[in-house]
Formats: sequence, structure tokens, C-alpha cells
Amino acid sequence: MAGLDNVPTQQQITIETAKLDAETLKSITDINQKIQNLVLEFGQIHIRKKEINEELVRMDDFLEKGEDEFKMLNAELKEVIDALDEKYPQGRIDLQNEVIQYQPGAPTRKQLAQQQMQKMPDGSTNGMKVVKE
Repeated sequence: MAGLDNVPTQQQITIETAKLDAETLKSITDINQKIQNLVLEFGQIHIRKKEINEELVRMDDFLEKGEDEFKMLNAELKEVIDALDEKYPQGRIDLQNEVIQYQPGAPTRKQLAQQQMQKMPDGSTNGMKVVKE
């Protein structure tokens, strides 16, 4: 164990203290304050972003439900209008005066649409021809 005899058994580390000048201290303090402000702002932004995302999800849900209800109400209105058209052909509804003007004996809108379909050449619909090869 001759190699261990050459290892110093005690080490001495010297530490000195120096006073920071006011300008350096102010610079470090200012930078630290700016960093703390940024961290605070990042936190606030993160929280706000999360709130906005949650609000967007709620808005999407509302829109989806609203679109479904809109479609349903339009279908109901179409049923009411179609029923009125059967009873009062070619009717014009005046909601303000609560009356309907119509042409007795005239074809209904449904009958007119069917007649239009039958009048098209080659049995085509919407002006498109069916080509058979």
C-alpha cells in the first residue's frame, strides 16, 4: 500500500467574500423581478387559456344542440306548411293579419313538384340526363 502514502489526507479550500456594487445588485434584482413577473403572467395566461378552451367546448356543445333543434323546428314548420298547402293550395300566409290567401282548386306545391318531375325529358331530374350504355 505504498501508493496510499502519497495521497494528501487534508484538503483546504479557500472561500472569499466580496461586496457586490450597487449597480450589479440592482441589475440582478431587476432581472429577477422581471422573471418573476413573466412567470406570474405565464401562469395567468395558462389559466385563462384553459378557461377559454372550456368555454369553446361549451359553445361547441351549444351550437351542436342548437343546430339539431334548428333542423327539428324546420322539419316541424315544413310539416305544418305542407299540411296547410294540402288544405289551402298555393297559400300565402299573412302572420300579421292571421290569414291565409289561397287558390281553391289549384294544385298543391307537392303536386306541382311531381308534375315538374314528369315533364322532364327522358325521365331525367334537375336537368340531368340519364345515359344508358
